[in-house]
Amino acid sequence: MDAEREKHIREAMGEFARPANAASSIAFTADLLLYLGAVAGAVLAEPIWMKVAAVVLAGVATSMLFILGHDAAHMSLFSSRRANAIFGRITFLPCLHNYTLWIIQHNRLHHQSTNVRGLNSFSPYSTDEFNSLPFWRRGLERLYRSVPGFGIYYLVQRWWKDKFFPRHGTPSAKVRSALRDFALLLGWLTLLIAGLVWLDAVFGRGAPLAAIIWGFVAPFLVWNALMGMTAFLQHTSPRIPWFRTLGEARLVKTQAELATFVRYPRWYDLISHNIMHHPAHHVNARIPWFRLSTAQQRLDQILGADGIVAAIGPKYVLGLTRQCQLYDYERHHWLDFSGRPTLHDSDADHAEAFPSPAK
Repeated sequence: MDAEREKHIREAMGEFARPANAASSIAFTADLLLYLGAVAGAVLAEPIWMKVAAVVLAGVATSMLFILGHDAAHMSLFSSRRANAIFGRITFLPCLHNYTLWIIQHNRLHHQSTNVRGLNSFSPYSTDEFNSLPFWRRGLERLYRSVPGFGIYYLVQRWWKDKFFPRHGTPSAKVRSALRDFALLLGWLTLLIAGLVWLDAVFGRGAPLAAIIWGFVAPFLVWNALMGMTAFLQHTSPRIPWFRTLGEARLVKTQAELATFVRYPRWYDLISHNIMHHPAHHVNARIPWFRLSTAQQRLDQILGADGIVAAIGPKYVLGLTRQCQLYDYERHHWLDFSGRPTLHDSDADHAEAFPSPAK
């Protein structure tokens, strides 16, 4: 992409980077009430189908609140930095995400080193790397890159390892803030569990453990499944290359072409706060959720055939799990777990447009 076109894209997306306090306040209130109501329904509903429906709704509401928190971390939810910090932490409570660690992992690593091996979700192994893994880890990798494994991957590899409590490697200047946010999450979790047990007792259910499972554990697993699939789809495509180093990524690609715009039905865009309109977000992370759809339309017009757009569906998702298993970082080709290229000719032609700097 030439510099003039890239400048044009940045300027066009900059027009949408304006928060709106009223819209964000309404969305926060609605999402929080939906979450609390769904959790209560999951605990108190009698028919099993109603409990399951409430669990799914609570997981979706958790995702909706998370997306608002994601925008707050980018300072695009409210015009006030302080308001973003406060509401970001509140909206991250149901998904148990540490606000400080999220900024480190997402804002500083993901957005500044998109699709760089080891620094992003669902980073693919090369054939040699995969073959050198123990048998059990190869099996786990196969599971992770499958529809049933998306949520397991996010739960283990992203949330537990990077986004809950500070570990060795957390920047020393951020450890104290991360510990405060961890304490906040523990306080919320304690309050939530106590509230679920109280709710069970008040309505005479006599099953506090079941209340915790239906009201917290099950919605949390639904949330992880939703987030895992989202993370996989946003940056996995036969047309999207991956890189070993940040230097390689900056030489051959721009943010506008390192993410997929996955078209969902309008109703899903509404309940997901347009999270799949992802290329526009990567061009300008200050674009709030309620302007992303319009921004993405404008970006698609500018990019034309260079834009990566796909329609959601079982065939598309299952196709990605078969095509995008391992990666040849030298030739920029996707491979299957046996090391065989999986690209169609048209995709291979596209990949050759972005050779490794070493070639």
